[in-house]
Amino acid sequence: MFEQEREHANPMVATLSAHLINIRKKNIAASLSDFEGSSHKLETVKTINNVDFIDDSRSTNTNAVWYSIQSMKKPTIWITNIDSVDKISDALMEVVREKVKAVVVQGVYNSEVYEHLASLGIPVMVEMNLEDAVCQAYYACDKGYAVLFSPGVNGTASQTYRERGDKFQEAVAQL
Repeated sequence: MFEQEREHANPMVATLSAHLINIRKKNIAASLSDFEGSSHKLETVKTINNVDFIDDSRSTNTNAVWYSIQSMKKPTIWITNIDSVDKISDALMEVVREKVKAVVVQGVYNSEVYEHLASLGIPVMVEMNLEDAVCQAYYACDKGYAVLFSPGVNGTASQTYRERGDKFQEAVAQL
């Protein structure tokens, strides 16, 4: 009897193992897609007059934005959607102080966010829509700068990070 049960168990174990391996492969693939080189993660969109435009719409929290700004090799104009001072860590402020030449806050004006970022002694601008934010960032650049779109917040119910990144790329194309 035991031998007969074992014969049926082996195919079940093999099937279950195959499913687990497949699930692992999917999880690994999903994890790898979050790294640099994937869509909307530190993706160079275009260079105009020696100014690089970088789409980092995938950066939806302070740590991701910190990493992205830290990775920049050129003086940077940062476009963000951060809407609360609570979302701005001390580590983020330090890297902004080191590498960012100006900030464009895209979205509704928030005096606390504006004043917090302005306390770094760099220009801070506020624009309601992304097209105007891209223009403002471009005009704030010198040759050899980079414009980094790294929102620091999740997408909304009506707009994912992909859609937001596509919109950034469209705005750059219109320059």
